[in-house]
Amino acid sequence: MTASLSKRVLQPVYSSINSKLEESLADVPSIVYECAADFTVLMVSPNSAELIGVRPERLLGNRTLWDERLVVEDRRQLVARIGRLKPGELALETHKIIDDRGLPVWVSHSIRKLPAETEGVIRGCMIPLAASFHSSLECGIISEFVHKIGNHFQLINLLIGSLKRGVEPTNEIETLQETIDRAVDFTRAFMHYSQTPTGLSEVDLGEIIRTAIQSNAPFFAEKKIVFKDLVQESLNGALINADPVLLELAFRSILQNALDATSTGDRVVISSKHQTTCLSGQSIARISIADSGCGMESDLLEKAAAPFFTSKPERNGLGLSMAVRIVESHGGRLHISSNKNHGTEVEIVLPVRDLTDCSGRL
Repeated sequence: MTASLSKRVLQPVYSSINSKLEESLADVPSIVYECAADFTVLMVSPNSAELIGVRPERLLGNRTLWDERLVVEDRRQLVARIGRLKPGELALETHKIIDDRGLPVWVSHSIRKLPAETEGVIRGCMIPLAASFHSSLECGIISEFVHKIGNHFQLINLLIGSLKRGVEPTNEIETLQETIDRAVDFTRAFMHYSQTPTGLSEVDLGEIIRTAIQSNAPFFAEKKIVFKDLVQESLNGALINADPVLLELAFRSILQNALDATSTGDRVVISSKHQTTCLSGQSIARISIADSGCGMESDLLEKAAAPFFTSKPERNGLGLSMAVRIVESHGGRLHISSNKNHGTEVEIVLPVRDLTDCSGRL
């Protein structure tokens, strides 16, 4: 049988096999894909929309899986890991995928670089994880907390020793009191950081944001910062299944960061949008908190939301990371963009339910 005849005879067989393979993949609770060496997506199983909220046609033929669907730190880690893979070797990672609504979905991701003759093709499999997965604390974060709080109490012990020896008691007592206060504040901040949503109920997202704004507005006025609230009625009817105390805490923490980054005459603008997506029966709310303050250089921006990172010695470095954790525990996403001397914008995307269906009926 000639090669051309063999190809004509076997083509229907291959088509039938591919068709059956696609049907089988659609029933498996995982997403299988292949990428070229430059990360262009060559194949993706048809169940990606159902499992991670990303339509396969949005991935095929381009690099969006890597350039748009992964947050910066996850992409950097995955690309570096793939670069170290030998042909046939398997890597396992857990990270977030950004769905078509702009919300994060946690996945367990296995990646294999195929044998050399396939010209660097990468094959991957992603399995979505339960929404509660990200609520558990990493051991490294707990260890860092113990280290940080330990530093405070070591200083307390030194100060107490000095007091016993009668060295400059007035100054020592004041410093001791400040150190104790900072240790207590840091412990309280970590307790907030480590909390997971409890007592979930359907609440008005706009009301939560307005409460956070009202409680922080006097501080901006005192510092003579122009504070503009453009949320107004844009989130009317936007309901979210949430822990309102924690969610308000997240917004207050972001506003506190904006307050710290601005000075007299600067501006802070809060705005929002309520978008109906009809994907998975949900809509999304986008909330932006933008300031015209000092901004951040790219190297600081990459670390801004990392637990315990701060450029201000008097801060504990848990503000933004706590906000990220709370937002993500409510199925949302927090994104920070900033330019040195041109301000910072924090965008929060949260899944909400409104009072109308996709056709606009009540």
